[in-house]
Amino acid sequence: MPDLLETRLAQTFRSAAATAQQVWDAIPGGVFIALYVAWVAGSVMFIVMQRRRPTATLAWIVGFISTPLFGALIYYFFGPRKLRRRKIRRDLAKRFALRIAPTHREQLPATLASRRWLTSLARVATVHGDAPPKEALSVKVFLEGDSTYEAIESAMRGARQQIHLEYYIFEPDAVGTRWRDLLAQRAREGVAVRLLVDALGSKNCKSRFWRPLIEAGGEVRLFNPPRLFKLRASLLNFRTHRKIVVIDGALAFTGGVNVTAGSSSSAGTGSGWRDTHLEIAGAAAHDLQLIFLEDWLYAGTGNARHRIMDELLMNSPDDIGSWFPPLTPPQPSAHGPWVQIIASGPDESVPAIHRFFFTAISSARRRIWITTPYFVPDEPILTALVTAQARGVDVRIILPRLGDSRFVAAAASTFAEEVMREGVSVWEFTPRMIHAKTIVIDDELSIIGTANIDNRSFRLNFEVVAAIYDARINTELAAVFENDRGHALQLKPDHGKEPFGVRLVKSAARLASPLL
Repeated sequence: MPDLLETRLAQTFRSAAATAQQVWDAIPGGVFIALYVAWVAGSVMFIVMQRRRPTATLAWIVGFISTPLFGALIYYFFGPRKLRRRKIRRDLAKRFALRIAPTHREQLPATLASRRWLTSLARVATVHGDAPPKEALSVKVFLEGDSTYEAIESAMRGARQQIHLEYYIFEPDAVGTRWRDLLAQRAREGVAVRLLVDALGSKNCKSRFWRPLIEAGGEVRLFNPPRLFKLRASLLNFRTHRKIVVIDGALAFTGGVNVTAGSSSSAGTGSGWRDTHLEIAGAAAHDLQLIFLEDWLYAGTGNARHRIMDELLMNSPDDIGSWFPPLTPPQPSAHGPWVQIIASGPDESVPAIHRFFFTAISSARRRIWITTPYFVPDEPILTALVTAQARGVDVRIILPRLGDSRFVAAAASTFAEEVMREGVSVWEFTPRMIHAKTIVIDDELSIIGTANIDNRSFRLNFEVVAAIYDARINTELAAVFENDRGHALQLKPDHGKEPFGVRLVKSAARLASPLL
């Protein structure tokens, strides 16, 4: 009986397939041509009306025309569309957060305003809503995952009221489990623990992993969880790439280090990544706290517009009054570094970090020393770099030899070759992966944060950087750069020496760079 049933099913499928083939063959070829022409006209019109950058627009048009169905699927899940409904959520969350947080529209102090070019640079960020530079009590730079983890764990143990964390990658490995258990312990001891992780970057942490923390009284939220089973785009592209820790509203950390054993030499299987992280004590911690609050409120609301304000009110933390405590100002005899926190994301009409980077590079007079794991600059940043080199500025770039994305590395190599032909010096760090995201400008400006030199950081991810206006930190980071350069190989343009296949792959990766 089963054999007879299987035979009949097979006959039915063959008959259906034959009928479908007959219908397909009966359709005149002109119909397919007309459908394809309609598709091309409609998709081109749709892409053009998005008013994106010309290079990205052309790249998407080529994709839609050459591979219609595949291009449409890629655009649906990964395309650079605006947040639309979620942008409403972002806007309302920001407005609600600003009602709670103290104003950050202070005037620039005279000690900083006296340096005109720094003041002009700071204004590039403040005009788009970021806070002005604030004098920190102290700033510490960490160059390894282990030292970063040790400092943050010590701060978490000393917390009295709140521990707030936001991370792109949080792995359920030795480091992640250690942090979860420490956070659960602090939650049981009465400290308010709130953890926000990116739903895709931290996808390996399932609900059972978070259960001990939640049962201890901690809160865990996911940023932009994908909704693959709903008939709408899941906005997979819009991720929080931020790494933020704020302790009691007075001590904050940010930089490139995620919560993963891969960044630890002691907990990992080999050498941890070379990375750079920052500890900031003082007023700038309030600015990182505000960014966390915006993201926390956003992650706690749904999509129904008429209910968002009600959800914001219901999800407003009970202890919100203590999130922004009065801070002790630095002693007049011991001025700390000026720190400006700059955030950007796809919900903003102006990419603030991109504009700040462009202005800083264009304003440099002596040196621009960049360390980045991903070097896929757009045309403005590329032009600013080679123009600075032409002006006589010492432009140097350190990239990883061992990257974690071959496709991005292939694209990056073409941009590295291009700037080298213009005289820019490029090195590859050889001992291990270098994940640091730092820029040293002249003698007084340093930038440390989460943003890479690529389109994803500038326009797709939610990012944050700290601009430090201080000669001591600048000198310290310059020394770090020189030390890294001592463990790197200087590259030379060798485009003509590469095999044709290698050049073809790299050229294809470069063509897709606006989409990376």
